[in-house]
Amino acid sequence: MRWNLQKNTSKKKLKLISCEVFARELSYAAALTENVVDAEYLEKGLHDRSDVLREALQKKIDSIGAPYDALILGYGLCGNAANGLKAGSIPLIIPRAHDCSAILLGSHARFNELFGDNPSQAWTSAGYLERGDSMYREGGGEGEQNSLLGGKTYEEYVKEYGEDNAKFLMETLSPKKHSDKMVYIDTEPTMHLKYKDDAKKYALDNKLKYVEFMGDMSMLKDLVDGKWTDEKRFLVVKPGKKIYAVYGDTVYREE
Repeated sequence: MRWNLQKNTSKKKLKLISCEVFARELSYAAALTENVVDAEYLEKGLHDRSDVLREALQKKIDSIGAPYDALILGYGLCGNAANGLKAGSIPLIIPRAHDCSAILLGSHARFNELFGDNPSQAWTSAGYLERGDSMYREGGGEGEQNSLLGGKTYEEYVKEYGEDNAKFLMETLSPKKHSDKMVYIDTEPTMHLKYKDDAKKYALDNKLKYVEFMGDMSMLKDLVDGKWTDEKRFLVVKPGKKIYAVYGDTVYREE
């Protein structure tokens, strides 16, 4: 017996390239969406050098085209790594977020609400705890700081991006090393894993205050569902166009 199946033309065929920090959350979202999502996860250690991550992402972008309708990125600006990425032959979609913490929290606005007093606050999640060597995300290592700031001075940033953007860059990318907190971000797909117990133990052992935030899956779900029309939450980059970092709440624009 031959089945005659009519293709649902409303479904999108998407290629997902993401940091492995989101592997559980995005796999969960991909299982629920009507779209067809082919996922590929890159190691979180690539974040340690923004130029290395940018090069790896660009190679992936350049290699992907039809039959995919779009390429979606499970990344934010990520230490300036997304700055300069060029879309290939299909649209490129990226969440408007400076860091993966904002994506896990559902929006840049909520990140500002919870991390506004210290954008480089150390934090962790299930994805950070179970993958790679480092158990938490902390801006503050000399190599990471140099990578984030690109070795530039405040005056150089003013000349390149303007005074307001330069101030934002220095405040966001220059980490505060004397935080007294350890933040754990839990999400719906990871609550049963009890990784918060590991974060609590780390906080206790290092005499840190333990703080827990519940994540918001809406940005990740909308990413795979193809709900990209809200320009405050997503940037849709047309084929051949580039991502240009402008910082602030807008994060980046297409050029």
